[in-house]
Amino acid sequence: MWKQKLGISVGMPDKKQLQRLKAGGFDAVSPAWHAAGDLAAVCAAARECGLALQSLHAPFDKAALLWSADDAVSAPALAEQLAALEDCARCGIPVMVAHVWIGFEYSFDPSNLYFGNFDALAARAASLGVKLAFENTEGEEYLFALLEHFQDEPAVGFCWDSGHELCYNHGQDLLAKYGSRLLVTHLNDNLGISRFDGATFWTDDLHLLPYDGIADWDDNIRRLRASAPLEYLNFELGRHSKPNRHENDVYAQMTDEVYYAEAYKRACRIASRYAK
Repeated sequence: MWKQKLGISVGMPDKKQLQRLKAGGFDAVSPAWHAAGDLAAVCAAARECGLALQSLHAPFDKAALLWSADDAVSAPALAEQLAALEDCARCGIPVMVAHVWIGFEYSFDPSNLYFGNFDALAARAASLGVKLAFENTEGEEYLFALLEHFQDEPAVGFCWDSGHELCYNHGQDLLAKYGSRLLVTHLNDNLGISRFDGATFWTDDLHLLPYDGIADWDDNIRRLRASAPLEYLNFELGRHSKPNRHENDVYAQMTDEVYYAEAYKRACRIASRYAK
């Protein structure tokens, strides 16, 4: 019998949703931070339902501003990240997941990058006993630079999004690069890059259930097993289609109970082989 704990990322779920996740078989939940949300209430309800808190997803709409050396530009973004980090520690969540870029226009110059805001974030994380997991998204060059910058910092690691690797990172093997520093997974599927010129865009980021897209799960599992061991395999999934897309419509038509049961079945299919 395989034994592997399973987690799922779900925004700011209410108690009924958390109960359905637990009833569906999941062991942990990873909420997302929102300034207006009551994270403490979500965490209390999760624990009451018997769900562990694996990670917290930091806000990412200002992620690119963190690279600015101009405090007038970066201060709001850094303040938001620090607020999420403080809540993460206050609620006893061990890892905060953060994006390091947003958007599809890049001005990457590895010889002229400002790391000051990330240094402040990592220092605060270390002092709070929280780990930072930087996630692969669009603009992977910024992720690579940041993980190299923090290569000797034990409070900083990697969050691997399997779908992002396909649709944003052109299928390059990011676990080969950073699997030894893996802290969290965002497991999901998609259909890769839709444009024939290879340009990436956010509407390709479908967050389908595993095995509903083109991901090679045999290879994904092999690479995960060669990476740092994980207490939880975490799944980050989407029930609603992106604009002018319809791949996720079938999920939106399901009840919570049916959707989470199907998600759990796919998760078990992966976990049973990961745990061997």
